[in-house]
This record gives sequence, structure tokens and C-alpha cells, in this order.
Amino acid sequence: MFTPIGPKLRAYAGRIISYSSIKLKADKTIPENSYNWELTDLNTEAYSFQNEKGKVVFLNLWATWCKPCLVEMPDIQALYDDYGDKVSFMLVSEEEFNRVNSFALKKGYSLPFFLAETQMPEIFSSSTIPTTYIINKQGKIIMAENGAVDWNSEKIRKLLDQLLAE
Repeated sequence: MFTPIGPKLRAYAGRIISYSSIKLKADKTIPENSYNWELTDLNTEAYSFQNEKGKVVFLNLWATWCKPCLVEMPDIQALYDDYGDKVSFMLVSEEEFNRVNSFALKKGYSLPFFLAETQMPEIFSSSTIPTTYIINKQGKIIMAENGAVDWNSEKIRKLLDQLLAE
């Protein structure tokens, strides 16, 4: 592990472990106490995850300094443009308000950005970002992904259409 390939090996192993732990969360129902998660939007309004009960939710955990997060952001914006009135989009960062607000203004995104005010529910915790969950109306995690994903793909659109029809 201390050879020149050590850091690469540790990074690869970390990705494998993280990827596996995220995948294990798919098909799990969100525990009731997870809905106590308190957030703030970019208008500095308090927001409770409780408001998402019974909705199809696209939950993305991200940060302004995360390159893969920035890579997938335009795809999320395109998906939001078409599904924002039907699916509850939540892009949550644990960064400072000014940093996230400046980012949103500079990039011109109209996405619903939130800041975590209380500890993230265990079911959503991840050692890597971006991490994204798609949750159905019954509160079950249907899809759990980490790393940059093409969220504006036909596969994702079909999944959202299917979940909305349930």
C-alpha cells in the first residue's frame, strides 16, 4: 500500500466500497425519522423533508468544489426543465449559503438548491459525491447512484414517467 501504486489502489478500493454501499440502499424504504431532516432553500426559507412525503423525489447531494457534480449539473437542469413541475427536485449541499448562492447565480441554474440545517439522515449518507437518489411516492429508494451520471437520458426519463404513473 506504500508503493507508488498504493494511492491509486486505495482510491480504487474506496470507490468500489462506496459504490457498493450506495447500491445496497436501492429498494430500501426511507425510515420515518428521516423525514425530520431540516433544510434551507436559497431564499433562506426553512424547508422540511417531510414536505416530500408522497412525491417522486430526485435527491442530489453535491458540492460546488466537486468536479463530477459540476459535470452532471447541466443534465440535471435539462431534466428539471421538463420534469420540475411533476418531480420534486432537491439538490442538497452542506456548504455555506454564500458559496452555493454565488454558484447558482453565476451559472444561471434555476434548480431548487437546499442547504442541510440538521444532520443528513443515515439512509442518505455517502462517503462520495455526487450521490443521487430517486425515490418513489411510497418513500422507497428506486435508484441510488454516485459519481457523474447522464441524468437527462432516455432511461431516466422512462423511469420518472413510470414512477409518476404509479
